[in-house]
Amino acid sequence: MRSAQYQSASDRTAQILRESAIVSRAIARHQREATYQGRIQEAREMQALLSGVSRMVLEFTLPHQQSNVA
Repeated sequence: MRSAQYQSASDRTAQILRESAIVSRAIARHQREATYQGRIQEAREMQALLSGVSRMVLEFTLPHQQSNVA
């Protein structure tokens, strides 16, 4: 992670997208395992967490994308 160095907005957005994809895959894997093992409440919590991660990424990236269009 290059947080101490300058990153352009597009580089930062790309990094966030890459890292959030890794997190999302891990959450989805955990959700599948919980579902398979019958831990329904845990699987629901993982689905809510996955949805939250997706919303946060969208909220972060959309304003940047819209400012590039203008």
